[in-house]
Amino acid sequence: MRNRKAVIYIVILIVCFISILIRISMVKSDRGREIISYYGEWQKSGKPVEVRVIEAADVPVYDQFTVRAVDERIARGFVTGEVREALRPGQEIYAEDKSVSLAILKSVGKDLDLDTGMFPVAIEFKDSRDPGGVFVVSAHVVTLNNALVLPNEILDISAGEYFIWKDEAGFAKRHKVSIGSRDGYGAVVAEGLRPGDRVIVSGQSMLEDNDRLLVVNAAITDKAGKAR
Repeated sequence: MRNRKAVIYIVILIVCFISILIRISMVKSDRGREIISYYGEWQKSGKPVEVRVIEAADVPVYDQFTVRAVDERIARGFVTGEVREALRPGQEIYAEDKSVSLAILKSVGKDLDLDTGMFPVAIEFKDSRDPGGVFVVSAHVVTLNNALVLPNEILDISAGEYFIWKDEAGFAKRHKVSIGSRDGYGAVVAEGLRPGDRVIVSGQSMLEDNDRLLVVNAAITDKAGKAR
């Protein structure tokens, strides 16, 4: 019995010793490998980024308001005075995503509603709707001519100011921009951006001024700030 235990102990010791030798060999092998630094690669080849060439375009601006269907065809709601000034009976009224015209503006009230402090409006649906249904609709109020639009997600906001990164001759440059208007789809840039500027739209994290860039994709944006 004692001899059997001694053999087991010896086997365990041998296995542990072999494991230690294997581990030492692996460590030596790892030390001999070249350590790859992503930062070092960026310094040599440039940080991978996606760049878009920004073009000016005519950008339609919409205002949203809420209406409630009073019957199968007519819905009523209220708008601010600013929106009221831009509305005209007979104009198209769109769904919330602005891709589908679902109604015609039937009337715009001239007198202020004292309960809401807004102006009443009525729309007429092109298709029957359930009475009592609530709808968020959009009306085209103005078109911005030759506007420069950027996606919201690429704006760097710091201390209430807006910044973007540009690709200037293969190097990163951070620029301050002034925003004229902004909604859930994008921002209209009033200052700090010109047609033809190459704006970094992806990969701008950890960038510093004058970092070398490796452009992996470049495209021209459309009026909504999307690549085409």
